[in-house]
Amino acid sequence: MDIQIHSFAEKRKNIRKKFQDKKDKKETIMIVSLVVVVFVCLMLLAWGLFPVPGKSVGFRKEIPFVQGNGRSLYLSCHLPGAYKGMEVDEGDKFPYKRFSEGDTMYCAYFGLLNIRSGPTAEDPVVARISYGDAIQVFWKENTGYVRVHYRKPHSAETVEGYCVIEELSETPPSDGRVFLDTPDYKQQDPRWGELSLGESYETIASAGCATSCLAMSYSYLEGTPTTPDGMAERLFYNEEGNLGFPKVYEQNWDSNYLEVSLLKLQEGIPVLIGGFKEDGHPHWVLINGYTGDGTELKASDFLIHDPASEERPTLAEFFEDYPVHNKIVYYQGENP
Repeated sequence: MDIQIHSFAEKRKNIRKKFQDKKDKKETIMIVSLVVVVFVCLMLLAWGLFPVPGKSVGFRKEIPFVQGNGRSLYLSCHLPGAYKGMEVDEGDKFPYKRFSEGDTMYCAYFGLLNIRSGPTAEDPVVARISYGDAIQVFWKENTGYVRVHYRKPHSAETVEGYCVIEELSETPPSDGRVFLDTPDYKQQDPRWGELSLGESYETIASAGCATSCLAMSYSYLEGTPTTPDGMAERLFYNEEGNLGFPKVYEQNWDSNYLEVSLLKLQEGIPVLIGGFKEDGHPHWVLINGYTGDGTELKASDFLIHDPASEERPTLAEFFEDYPVHNKIVYYQGENP
């Protein structure tokens, strides 16, 4: 009887041991599996094949040229290896936000760079970008052009087209130069030259230099063309044809007008500047650019649009004919 009980107890002990061994084996397998999964995820993350929520990778990678459609993509998303070697049509939609938004690049050409409707120099110009303007770049054509998306300054209007890749930079210019794409209206233009200034005997052609400069400034800041005749309808003139500047424009008589002018240009705001001849005759021009390095301010480094002349491209040349400084005037309202 004692032997039977012992045998039964021993048998039950063996059964428990086998059960425990199986349980330990399952736990070991689960732990090993978990370690493998974690390791694989870490490797995917290290290779850039697993996006991190809320984190964008700040790089630009050009995918090798794809034969067949003449186009290679500029990769800009969480996945460095995504879409590699993939042919893309313009209608394709991409699942990643930064891929759909493109890479930000900057105009490195000092002046105006054309955006064309197609990827060749023969295609029509649909817009222009100026020095330092940011632009979204999507893919590169085998013609040296890139597909771009551009939002005009001080405007909600956007343009899509193509421009030359060699005139774009991955970083914004830092040399101190500024160029604003303001229109260049002439007060003698027959479309508005004979229009009277208020109830006075003066016309835009005879005394509308400040009106024309304000039209250039408003056109740039508002993002829509405002010609001198349209500008004249928005202004008040006294009986002698002198205008009253809008309240959103600051009038500055300080002697450091070159320093203030450069500061405003860097803020994207063109500056009106007035001067007198020796006989007291006044004139206004618009400062829309700067070509110096910012260390020594010289009038010859400031670019202007002169509504009465094509022969005075710089402020220094304006001062040669109008040597007595009057004041500067610039927009000082809410963000335009």
